[in-house]
Amino acid sequence: MTKDKTRKEKYYSAVRRAIASTKVSSTLKDNLRAIVRIVAQTEHFAASILILDATRTKLAHSASCGLSQPYLRKGVLESEQSVGEISTGEITFIANMANDSRVQYPDMAIKAGIVSLLAVPIIVDDLSVGSLRVYTHEPHEFDEAEKDFLLTITELAAIVIAREELPQGTSKPLLQESRSVAFAHPSEEEFARLLDFYEIEWVYEPRSFLLRQDGEKTVEMFTPDFYLPALDLYIELTTLKQKLVTRKHRKIKRLKELYPDVKITLLHRDDLERLLARYGLGPLALTRAYGIKKVIYTAAEIDDKVKIIARAISMEYASKRPVLVGIQRGFLCFMADLIRQITVPIDIDFMGISYYSSGDKKAVKIIKDLDINIAERYVIIVEDIIDTGITLNYLMAHLRQRNPAGLSVCTLLDRRTRRIVDIPIDYSGFEAPNEFLVGYGLDYKEEYRNLPFIGIPKIGEDNKRPR
Repeated sequence: MTKDKTRKEKYYSAVRRAIASTKVSSTLKDNLRAIVRIVAQTEHFAASILILDATRTKLAHSASCGLSQPYLRKGVLESEQSVGEISTGEITFIANMANDSRVQYPDMAIKAGIVSLLAVPIIVDDLSVGSLRVYTHEPHEFDEAEKDFLLTITELAAIVIAREELPQGTSKPLLQESRSVAFAHPSEEEFARLLDFYEIEWVYEPRSFLLRQDGEKTVEMFTPDFYLPALDLYIELTTLKQKLVTRKHRKIKRLKELYPDVKITLLHRDDLERLLARYGLGPLALTRAYGIKKVIYTAAEIDDKVKIIARAISMEYASKRPVLVGIQRGFLCFMADLIRQITVPIDIDFMGISYYSSGDKKAVKIIKDLDINIAERYVIIVEDIIDTGITLNYLMAHLRQRNPAGLSVCTLLDRRTRRIVDIPIDYSGFEAPNEFLVGYGLDYKEEYRNLPFIGIPKIGEDNKRPR
């Protein structure tokens, strides 16, 4: 048997196994893992499939075999700066990653002992959605048989991705999913589930930043918990003792000094628990709230602020007849008072969101969509309170698909201290404190909506309802 025939049979067998391993019933990530594992076993190279995020600007390792964790966590790749196969749609070869300008992290390649790289774009509907990359630890020239094998494998990966019904050119399945990651702390898993819920792409512990070194010796590193590619934002969660929180603040301050272009935010335990409680998760969701600890905004203060917002809207939309869109149920009190004070013609509509389960996955579902056609109309989203901006970001993207003439945001309460998604707010009432608030439409487990003021509830402080 000739050597060429033996190689062809090896590749034929590998492709058959790859096809057999990509089951319709399996998740996309499991199927991609099976593909890269077979590539690595067949060629004795390290292999990875990288997927573009929804903005088509970032690449992240979605499935890999044979690559070290430090190399995988070197950072999310810029699609325009990394190798080049995404933009050209062509197979790209790099003989020496240590001195090639197309390599975004050459120092990490050196540390990982990676020398040569072949990158094959994964193309769906004539558009690159990702890449299959193979890495060698010795200088290697890839021959035509190897390239043909890898091209066949990427075509299989493209079929697997396409049957997930992705939006064209995007990575609809998340770069990571909460059920497929081993988290260091339960709070991280809960936060990941929340991101999954809103279909926000994330990567867990994607990069370790060097903070301090002594000569060639690394003294201190910092690895943020999450990276959100679409927002270009790192997030660090803290549920630890205060002295350790202080240490994290110091590290983040140092990181910002050394890497001024890196965006990072720290979510404290209370911030996270209150955020999770809004979606029925975390410890606060298991407690009860009885009574009001403190009134934050009186009925008179709210009334004055509503009048100010109404005047501003009336002036801005004097001849535009805007559509006011209320979100969920918390907006009811605010919107009812607001529309009575607006002096120009308006239309009103409502939206509601919930989530549904599809197998092991949770996703956002709009349970009440608009009845009004908003194409070429000026739309004002009316919210009771904006915290992280995650909900609002999702809904704005949904509404933009209807081609409105303009899309503005109006909220009574703006809690910027918890913002994750930076969304411009056109009309706002109060800069909300970092407290859990109820009243004037805001609830805790459906209680307190009908209070005429806004206050801080007693959460879990009493075991009995007051008589």
